[in-house]
Amino acid sequence: MSLSVNGNTNQVSTENSWFQNMKTANSKEQKTINTTLSKDDNSVKISISQEGIESYRKKLQESGIQSADGNIMEKKHTLIEQSKNAIFDNQYESELTQKAGEWKGQREGSGTYSLSNKVEDYVKAYGSLYDEIVQGYKDGTRVRYVADENSETGFRKMTMEEELSRLDKAFQETSDMVSKLAENAKNAAAAFKDTAEKLANIKGAKTSFADAYKNLEAKGYTAQENVGQKMLTLAQAWKNAYQVSGSKELGMEKVLSMLNDMFHISNKV
Repeated sequence: MSLSVNGNTNQVSTENSWFQNMKTANSKEQKTINTTLSKDDNSVKISISQEGIESYRKKLQESGIQSADGNIMEKKHTLIEQSKNAIFDNQYESELTQKAGEWKGQREGSGTYSLSNKVEDYVKAYGSLYDEIVQGYKDGTRVRYVADENSETGFRKMTMEEELSRLDKAFQETSDMVSKLAENAKNAAAAFKDTAEKLANIKGAKTSFADAYKNLEAKGYTAQENVGQKMLTLAQAWKNAYQVSGSKELGMEKVLSMLNDMFHISNKV
């Protein structure tokens, strides 16, 4: 880039004939941008060569490319963050099962893991996840996304209400699963009992069927009806208490009392 400044303040002039001849000879090869500023008969003439123009244009182009690359990287980072915090199908069911498993693990060594224990642990898991969602949105630390084909990144931010609705749906499906498990176990217990009674009069017959029946009976599977509905009733009771008190522990106290009555438990483990 070439820059020449010619100042004419008093009697300063550039009349050099050789310079003028060279300027004329190069005028076809070099394009210039001329700007003249006049004040009190003084002038300043600025000439920018074609090389300078091309250099400036190149810098603008490079700046544009860097800006585009920056946008791409920013979008990539956004996509990674959103996908890491995205909620996918069956995720709440998996989290309920994991939480319930943690409660079950705390019971190890305490005796038989009964049907009522299972129901209690799933309700506790529901309450824990519910509180986790509410408190997360309350203090602004929880941000979750869900797939959305209309979004530029493929994800959109969820609301607390959406998360709680999905948790409720997951618990409904979980209660159906436990209900079927309980029903199948009850039917199996009846078959074990029937077979055990038939084998009772056979000398030398194995007693494994009788033992299997006693095991299911001890776990509470032989006397329960509508287990899934009981789970939903307990979860709703916990939610009602939680919405009033804001405490998951106080809500659970009421639930445990109801559970003991439902499953006819006098001393809770």
